[in-house]
Amino acid sequence: MANQTLRYFASLLRDSHELNAKEKDILLRRLKNQKLRKIGRKYKVTAERIRQIEEHALQKFTKKILQLLLLD
Repeated sequence: MANQTLRYFASLLRDSHELNAKEKDILLRRLKNQKLRKIGRKYKVTAERIRQIEEHALQKFTKKILQLLLLD
């Protein structure tokens, strides 16, 4: 069940128009349990910056989901 939920969440992330490519990539890598430091090396930023981007992206994504739920 958990794998199915993760796959569904990953597909929602990939299809999201609210997130840019970097935000999508970071969230998908975090779903795969990649460390902040490793992702930071890819983007040449600190782990803290990756954490901030991740937090902001999740806020954007959550806001959009809540808007959709309220409009249904």
